Amino acid sequence: MTTISSKIISILNCFYMDTVVKLRYNKDMLSLHQLQFKNLFDLNITFLPSSITYIKGANGCGKSSLLRMIAGIMQPSSGHIYYRNCNINNIAKLYCTYIGHNLGLKSEMTVFENLKFWSEIYNSAATLYAAIHYFKLHDLLDKKCYSLSSGMQKIVAIARLIACQSDLWLLDEVETNLSKENRALLNNLIVMKANSGGIVLLSSHLESSIKSAQILRLD
Repeated sequence: MTTISSKIISILNCFYMDTVVKLRYNKDMLSLHQLQFKNLFDLNITFLPSSITYIKGANGCGKSSLLRMIAGIMQPSSGHIYYRNCNINNIAKLYCTYIGHNLGLKSEMTVFENLKFWSEIYNSAATLYAAIHYFKLHDLLDKKCYSLSSGMQKIVAIARLIACQSDLWLLDEVETNLSKENRALLNNLIVMKANSGGIVLLSSHLESSIKSAQILRLD
């Protein structure tokens, strides 16, 4: 089992403290109302705060499409998505952190520049160094992202979960090709997010190692 220093845990707990307080006053739920996409799914479901949900199903069943719809990247055939009682089409600011097959990295920028760029977009620069420490990226900060292995590029993208302050995480196959150590770090981070009141949805072909997670099957 991966050991995380108490210093890093303290940093992350401070980061999540505002989220916990905020959720006491907000019905911070995610709801899908008669959400349809082609002939793949028809969903009426609500995801409550402090929940972790694995989206499972065969290739082509719509797992990635569902996450992209919740992220506001693509539109459903019909139906609506509400977050904090607002239709996501009417939410002006960034309301989620989405990591898909396209990792969202600028290959010509350094690791540090990429993380700094995203933390500033989410107005959460204070958590930038927590992300660096948690995933032990110190020796990679000055490296261009194109020079990294595909596995390390994925870790840099995942570090965005800490660098960007968001209460809703949408993760599409992010566990694939991660080392055992890095998968444990990711799982610990997901559990901490849920414990702080966040909502985490992730698609994965791997067996869930988070006992508190629920399963949504699309096939």
